[in-house]
Amino acid sequence: MGYGGYLTLLNGSPNDWTVSGTSSYQMDTWKWPTVKAGTSERVYVEWGQKGSQKDDAGEAYYNIANTNGKFAVKGKKPSDFMLTITLDDHATKQSPKGSKIDLGFRHDQSVHWLMSTDEAGDWWSNSGDTVDWMHQSLGSIGNRTLKQICMPGSHDAGMSKFDAGTIGATFANSQTQYLNIYDQLVAGSRYFDLRPVLSNGQWKAGHYSKVEGVGIGGNGLLISDVVKQVNDFTAKYKELVIINVSHTFDTDNDYKDLTQDQWNKLFDVLKGLNSRYTVKAPGKTDFTTKVLDDFIKDTASVFVVIQTPGGILLGDYADQGFFGPDNFPFYDNYAESNNADKMQKDQIAKLQSERNLVADAAQRKDKFHIFSWTLTQAPEDVLNPEKAVMNLASSVYDALFVEAFNAFTPEVFPNVLYVDALGIRDKPIVFPYEKVQTVSTNYDIRHLAIAVNNAKAGRNAYITQTK
Repeated sequence: MGYGGYLTLLNGSPNDWTVSGTSSYQMDTWKWPTVKAGTSERVYVEWGQKGSQKDDAGEAYYNIANTNGKFAVKGKKPSDFMLTITLDDHATKQSPKGSKIDLGFRHDQSVHWLMSTDEAGDWWSNSGDTVDWMHQSLGSIGNRTLKQICMPGSHDAGMSKFDAGTIGATFANSQTQYLNIYDQLVAGSRYFDLRPVLSNGQWKAGHYSKVEGVGIGGNGLLISDVVKQVNDFTAKYKELVIINVSHTFDTDNDYKDLTQDQWNKLFDVLKGLNSRYTVKAPGKTDFTTKVLDDFIKDTASVFVVIQTPGGILLGDYADQGFFGPDNFPFYDNYAESNNADKMQKDQIAKLQSERNLVADAAQRKDKFHIFSWTLTQAPEDVLNPEKAVMNLASSVYDALFVEAFNAFTPEVFPNVLYVDALGIRDKPIVFPYEKVQTVSTNYDIRHLAIAVNNAKAGRNAYITQTK
């Protein structure tokens, strides 16, 4: 057997990609399929083991049907394994004609090439600078409601570090994110699951659960650091940032729910968020029905929704950029499984059951949908570093680009691609398990959201004609 891995070809356009020719030398596997419009293909490639691997090479040439566009996939190993896209007779908003985009290579795993077209016919790819991807996309998604837009999202967003927690809590079973909030924003995340707790008199992000009334878990970033990192980002980029505040505890007082006075003090800390979206007397207005232009046409916006427990009131804070559950209704139902296949089938089935974006109001199902592409540790996983939360996340990363994308349709797609370890694709917790290892950052999930907005939502006449 040779040395193999995968290339995902994600075609987010209305044109098939057809093979015009291939050639290879000493490659054990180098076979390339047609990639149908609006679909994704995972292609296996394998370098040979005979002779000098430095001579191994392959080329596959693709035509973009009904256009003059062409690109090529090239594999070579001058000093390391590498898959490269060359835009021979094609260009995207991020890469001019003739560009060469090195994708790297991952043994037994995937690298991804994503190209999609928006309503204007402009091509997008996962190369170049799209940090402010929402603002760059306003021409096509600015007049869509939040219920009609897809974005990456961060589960337990504040847990990008592990601070002291309860007995049994470790960075392996408590830390859910590799990147801090600012870097998650750079990687494309726009929906943040923030879970503040009071710990040693300080407001921190927490990852806790209650088992028979006893709190188990640990702490992450200071909430003040979360505020600063969001502010640092919105000072540079006119993007929408949605922060969903929930799962609050007073860990200094037997993990009790926060009192009204404590909530008010937390609101005062969160008031440090600049660019908060504010509305006087919002009442029960559903802001997921507002279009993106309402939030970021001329400025950044930070939308803070508070999952207030019974008896807790927003009071005057409702006029200061804090909204209740009625103002941002959403569907969020995770699989609660450590099995990848079960989780994927669960989330796709729920998506297909709960979403139907069609013009007929009687048939329409369009509640803002959280697509929880997350694995949950089983009890036997908690003390097993190999089954660390972020390792589990990396194990289902590649499937987002094929199994999930191919399940989406113009009428059925999620609003949030909700993940742990956003922005990475390789296991960061490996033997000897003394600390989180350094791994490279990957921004493909940002481009996946763009492709969903272009190739799925952008092909829905009800959405594109909605003003």
